[in-house]
Amino acid sequence: MAKSLALTLTVAAICCMLVIPPPVLAMRSAALVTGASDGIGVTTAKHLAAKGFTVLLHGRNEARLAQAEATVSQFAQTKSGIQPDVYRLPAADLSSVKGCVSLAQKVQQLCDRESDLQLEVLMNNAGVYSEDHVITSDGLELTFAVNVVAPFVITSLLLPQLLAPSLSSTSKARIVIASSISQCGSIRNWDDLTYQTRPYSAHASYSESKLLDAMLTMEMSQRLVDQGLAPTQITCNCLDPGTVNTKMLLAGWGPIGIDVEDALDQTWLCTSDEVEGVTGKYYTYQQERSAARSAYDKTQRQTMWKLLSDLAPEASQMWEFDWP
Repeated sequence: MAKSLALTLTVAAICCMLVIPPPVLAMRSAALVTGASDGIGVTTAKHLAAKGFTVLLHGRNEARLAQAEATVSQFAQTKSGIQPDVYRLPAADLSSVKGCVSLAQKVQQLCDRESDLQLEVLMNNAGVYSEDHVITSDGLELTFAVNVVAPFVITSLLLPQLLAPSLSSTSKARIVIASSISQCGSIRNWDDLTYQTRPYSAHASYSESKLLDAMLTMEMSQRLVDQGLAPTQITCNCLDPGTVNTKMLLAGWGPIGIDVEDALDQTWLCTSDEVEGVTGKYYTYQQERSAARSAYDKTQRQTMWKLLSDLAPEASQMWEFDWP
């Protein structure tokens, strides 16, 4: 009896001394797609969900977002036979810095609440083409606000989530920005991107915004490289998503493109092994191409960065990398 008790106590003592590691949490790879309620955005979201991503959907209209959520879920189930995780984020208007901050905060809160959720893809897809000269609540021209300021703010604020270490994945996070083959060669007037003193042109405003998207991509990528983060932990690239019959193309150029369902270049840049570890590039039809020369001009990029930083200092501060 005494020997049995002694043995029991010895075993108990040994067990107490053992350090039993906690179970490894299986992480879910998440992809945020802005402007995902229709067009190329919902097509991208559908195919990301079919590839197994937990997809976070952004839009500015609750009803269209709900419809997109159902469309994405049904497509992924039919194509891959899986029950996808699809999160419909609260509608957010990306024409204001406040709306962009609100969207980023919702994603941050979701990642905090769902501890197994790892944001690995940020697809800055949302964009507008405005025939009318619209000034936003921030005093900015609408096209510039949505196409340029929004990806700057959202990407900047979500850097901690994109760079958060994954427990079960060695995949690099990817930032993708939708630029366009329509990007112009240079910015004609840095002091009047809102077209207050010059005649407004929808095509000119759109072309300038897409050049700025390419410039933003190159500048963000370089800053990540300078911090030793790219391309080992994260990459940042942009693309022309193709000539696709979206509402935007139909409004500005007419039905000259491919069907929205065939627009898969964004999905490719978000997921393909061909671009693993590649950063600071511009793609057209899944091929690396040169963006406009201004996109590689450091002086012009600094002018752009200063402008965006003044508009959204909270976002700019994230690039000091002093967050916990």
